[in-house]
Formats: sequence, C-alpha cells, structure tokens
Amino acid sequence: MLMHCSISIQDLTAARPNTRSLNSCVLIKKVDDEYYLRVKNTMYPTTKSYKLTMLQNIHHNFIREGKMGLEFSEPRQLLLIVCKDKALLYLFFRKLKNIINGKDVIISTRQMPRMVPAIHETVNRFHPSSLQFVSIRYFDNRILNMRHLNRLVLEDCDLPTIPVQIGNLPITYLSITGSKLPTSQSELDVFWNFTSLSTICYTLRTLKMDSIGIKHLPFEIFFLKNLQTLSASYNNLSYIPHCIGELKRLKSLFVADNSLLYFPHAMSCRTFKEVDISNNPFELPRPLKFDHITKYIEIFGNKIKHPLDITSLRHLALNNLLNYWLPFKRQDIPRSLWIYFEVVGRCMLCHKWILPNNFRIAHTFALPSAENTIKDHKINNIPWQSLLCQNANECERRV
Repeated sequence: MLMHCSISIQDLTAARPNTRSLNSCVLIKKVDDEYYLRVKNTMYPTTKSYKLTMLQNIHHNFIREGKMGLEFSEPRQLLLIVCKDKALLYLFFRKLKNIINGKDVIISTRQMPRMVPAIHETVNRFHPSSLQFVSIRYFDNRILNMRHLNRLVLEDCDLPTIPVQIGNLPITYLSITGSKLPTSQSELDVFWNFTSLSTICYTLRTLKMDSIGIKHLPFEIFFLKNLQTLSASYNNLSYIPHCIGELKRLKSLFVADNSLLYFPHAMSCRTFKEVDISNNPFELPRPLKFDHITKYIEIFGNKIKHPLDITSLRHLALNNLLNYWLPFKRQDIPRSLWIYFEVVGRCMLCHKWILPNNFRIAHTFALPSAENTIKDHKINNIPWQSLLCQNANECERRV
C-alpha cells in the first residue's frame, strides 16, 4: 500500500529533536518474510527502511483527523504522519495492526515512485474557476458560484443542509466525513435533495460519508448512476438495502466499523476493486434475523392480505419509480412509499422488483469477490441475503 503524506521524523535520543515536516511517500513491503516500512522524501531520497518488528507503538488517537504516530525501538525514532486522505490513512493503520497481530496480509507489488509528488494545497477560496474546495466548519453558499467545481470536501463541518443547487455542479468527489448532520426530521427529509439533479447524478464518482452517525443509507444515493467509490465506515448501519445493486459501476465499498449482519445478494455477482467489511458482527449466531424487514412485516404485513389487493396500487407506483429509476426528491412522492426503498429488492431468479409481503428470504455464505478484501482475520465468509418470489408459478426465471 502506497501513501502520499507529510512526515516529521523525530529522533527520540536527541535532546532537542528536529521535527521538520517533509512531503513523503510511505510504502509497506515484504522481503524474505519480513515486513518493512519504507519512507522516501528529500531527507531520504533513496528511501529509509524500518523493520516492523521494531514498531513499538502506534499512536492513533487522532487518526480520524488524518494523523498517526509510529514509534520504533530501533532506530529510536517517532514518525508523525499527516495524511489528507483520512480513509487511506485508516486502511494503512489497519494493515499495520494486522501485520503486528500476525494476520495474513496481502501486500501489493507497487513500487516507490522515482520522484515524491508535490502536495498541491487546495485553493480554499471562492474563485468561480476553482476546481476544488475544502470547507471549514460550515457550508458557504458562495460555493454555488464555483461552476467548474469537481472536488468538494465538507469534512468535520456543521451541515444542517446541503443546498439542492449543489447538484448543478460537475462534482466528481464529495466527502462529508465526520460532519454533523441535522437532527430534526424535517431537515433530514430534504438533506439529500441535491442528488435529484441530473448533473451530479452523472458526474459523481466518489462519495465519502464516514463517521456521520447514519443508521441506514439514504435511498437517494442510488440515483448516482456513475458512482464508483462509496465509503460509509464508522456509522451505525445494520443492513445495506438491495437497491445498491442498481449502482452498476460501483467498484470500491468501505463499510468497516458498522453493525452489518449480511450483504445483499445484488452485489454477489460483481468483482470489486476493494472492499472493507472489517469490524462488523457477521459472525453472529445463525439463523439470521433481518431486523429491518421483520419490522416492515410487523407494521404492514397484517394490512396486506394479497399482492393484488387495493394496497398494491402503492406497489404499482413504486414499480414505476424503480423501473425507470429517474431521480426525484423524496417530497415528490407520498411519505408512505419511503419505507419501501429500505426493503424492496429484485428476485434473484427473475429480477423483478418484489416487496417483503411477496417474497421469501434465503441466504448463502461466501466472501465478496474483490482484488483486495479487508476483513477480520476470523471471518471466512459472510451471509448474503437473497430475495425470491413467494409464488414460484409467477416467477419467470431468467436463463
């Protein structure tokens, strides 16, 4: 794993250590069954190697802020690392921990670059032609005038709202990691409206929403047709809706440190570039309990006597929305339809949309197919939830 960052190397044997921060590249390599941390910068242009068996302590209290310290016993040095990509730094930390704990770690074959790339400071101003912007503490409406903006960082901000007009900007990267979302239901109801605008639906490639306290993924993010990377670690997710299968271009999924019990079958037929499923309770005793679907059936099951009942008029409206999958604001449809997006899914045989009152649940066990899977060492497989038409005679299996 290669990481670009700033490093201050502190000599712990010196009375007055020099701690000048240098733009650096850091790489973990394995040579003859030994793991090494290699650092390259202007101080060490040919790289300096640290044996990971000599790693005495990892200071990670501020890792969510993009900071980490590595203390080595030989040589007696402390490496203070600051990385703008907080998710990458966390992955780097987890890989170090796994190596120290003797876990099986996949080390890539990437090589140290010949030149350490310069860290270009993000221009934090409101020039209309700026391509990127990092917000400090809160959202500023002057961002809406930056018509060429493609990278927007709203991390650790107070975000009572994101103006819907943001959806008119050609943003390819959006991060709201660590931000404080609204607490009132009325504000939450309109928070994701920006995803209903056609521009961002097609331009957004990366969405990072780690550590924002969400209990479920908002269905609006499934309008982002070209999304390739979704990061929702450090939240309170207990399930991933089957609608995620509609994100056909999704290649990287990070859902570590949640409360996930299973993955939806809709994602089982693809190969990811990278998946992080670590620190989730997949190993809970079986048979599995699918809480959000159980809750749905408890609320609505007694009201729906037959799939052709008058209640199915709602299902017909829902089917039209799902089949065309055109972006909309949730206020544009009856509130009674909102819950359906949490439980609806496609039959794994005929691929028709079905709801809990008209499907049966099955599950299998396997690991996600990915070039790089980050998981707990004791996890050999995870449950995959499949949905099947309840009436087999009405299920037209695809060949």
